[in-house]
Amino acid sequence: MTDRARVTAIVLAGGRASRFGGSKLSLQLDGRSLLDRAIAAVATLADDIVLAGPVPDGLVGQPGASVRNVIDAEPFAGPLVALAGALREARGSLALVVGGDMPSLVPAVLAAMLDRLDADLELDAVILAPPAAATDEPQRRQVLPLALRVESGASVSARAVVEGDRSLHRMLDRLRFVELAPADWLGLDPGALTLLDIDRPADLERIRGLDFQ
Repeated sequence: MTDRARVTAIVLAGGRASRFGGSKLSLQLDGRSLLDRAIAAVATLADDIVLAGPVPDGLVGQPGASVRNVIDAEPFAGPLVALAGALREARGSLALVVGGDMPSLVPAVLAAMLDRLDADLELDAVILAPPAAATDEPQRRQVLPLALRVESGASVSARAVVEGDRSLHRMLDRLRFVELAPADWLGLDPGALTLLDIDRPADLERIRGLDFQ
């Protein structure tokens, strides 16, 4: 660990995976499950790791990583409810939030996000601005991965849940956040692998053909 503030990694793992057609986090990619890969990426950056949601069958776990499991208060209520519950259990002052279905996270990019957040006390959160798209269609804001200040994140997410708002995208609008520009992180991850997640079977097949470890 560096001398940055204490970090809790939150791995969101409680979705129904309806677009995939069933459980996906235990699926193997080059000998490791999708969830194990996500845990491995955050393990060197976090003082503790919280798995938000039920532990899937087949989870091996990252050697040397201490993973605490926080079950969603309301099963399948969405990632914001899961995040709010995990933030209540966070031991760090900063949180690194990723999806359990993000198997190609680049730790150096995640570290850059945490460093940007840690360096500016006026910020609540840092996300990644995606590279320019090949089409003219507007790009949706990329919410995960997310570097988040725990105190403000816990307060805002809890309030949103009470108000019946379950959107991670709208939660960001309640926070002071910045997008890390592509010029500031693509050099660490030229293929933008950190942004990839597995929503559909075709996504898994596509990622199998990519060059990553």
